[in-house]
Amino acid sequence: MEAKQSTSLTYLNTLRTKAGLVPFSTNKALSRAASSHAKYLTRQQSNGHYEKKGRKGFTGKTPTDRTLKAGYVSKMVMENLSINAKDSHDAIDNLLSAIYHRFVFLSTDKDEIGEGLSRRNISKVKTAYVYNLGSSSLRRLCTKHFDMIPNVQYVNNVCQNTAKVIPHAVYLEKQNDIRDQNAKIILYPYKGQRNVPPAFFIEHPHPLPGSKVSGYPVSVQFNEAYVKNVKLKSFRLFNAQGTEVKKRKILTHMNDKNNKLTKYQFAFMPLKRLEYATTYRAEFIVVSDGKKVKKSWRFTTKKPKGVIYKITKKTTTLKVGKSRKIVLYFEPKSRVDVLDGMRYTGDLKVKYLDANTFEVSLPKKLSKRGYSVKANGNTVLIK
Repeated sequence: MEAKQSTSLTYLNTLRTKAGLVPFSTNKALSRAASSHAKYLTRQQSNGHYEKKGRKGFTGKTPTDRTLKAGYVSKMVMENLSINAKDSHDAIDNLLSAIYHRFVFLSTDKDEIGEGLSRRNISKVKTAYVYNLGSSSLRRLCTKHFDMIPNVQYVNNVCQNTAKVIPHAVYLEKQNDIRDQNAKIILYPYKGQRNVPPAFFIEHPHPLPGSKVSGYPVSVQFNEAYVKNVKLKSFRLFNAQGTEVKKRKILTHMNDKNNKLTKYQFAFMPLKRLEYATTYRAEFIVVSDGKKVKKSWRFTTKKPKGVIYKITKKTTTLKVGKSRKIVLYFEPKSRVDVLDGMRYTGDLKVKYLDANTFEVSLPKKLSKRGYSVKANGNTVLIK
């Protein structure tokens, strides 16, 4: 019997279904593998998809090795992981902001998942969230027996039993069992989505080498159950005033140096952060199996709680009036401009929101001398 669905999985499934994808169901074997790897990462204080044999907590070098050991009979698995996220929702948001990891969560041929979490609060790697994804159709296929018939093409090495062979046509049919349930085109952020993060930072491997901060990626994915050939003609993004975001990189399988994207996946990578609390309109034109397809949709970036102040000068004086909670957004001056620390007046309470943004809570009774916040050579005086 499947485990009770977690709050984090409910959140992920909400995002998937609104993007036009079937929700994930929980698989116990995938959960065991995800949990074992999460514990390995916090125990070994490491980050990544590989484990080293001989180290404590080792259960398999690769995600496939670990899921097979945990009892999952199909080798067709994928893994996502996030280190030191604030909570499970933050872990999912971080992975969806990273384009390669996003496409894992938005996979059209996976429909089951296992989640793992490990905490070690006294160490550098304090938390590890791990997600293993699989296909129920292929898993069930690996429990069946097929006799070899002349002139029939077979696939092998897809099941725990390496000797097992599956007719190629049956294998493709079962892959499409899940794809057929999903939308023909998957947009992310999805149409009408709100609270979209405005920024993307670093991913391993990195789609924007040398960059430490950029805008939130916008992606389009075509479901290969319905489409065979797709040629991108244009991909554009506009802000609320209708001004086009021209500083961008359009990532496709043709120019993706990390060779992660398929020919069905496209990403608009803004080279500068998007603005907070702003509605953007994305549009693309493709030729899909000889037919022109054009789509346009809108999404809105998140608005942090409190009045937002954009800090662009070396010294900024703020008169906050009755505000007791403000947000300081230090606009990046370059693609590597992220905050490496902060100093502030002791009776302020400061909360990290992202690598350019802090939430500042002021005392109920303001000091007549005011307050100061200093970061990366910028000084903010609060009165």
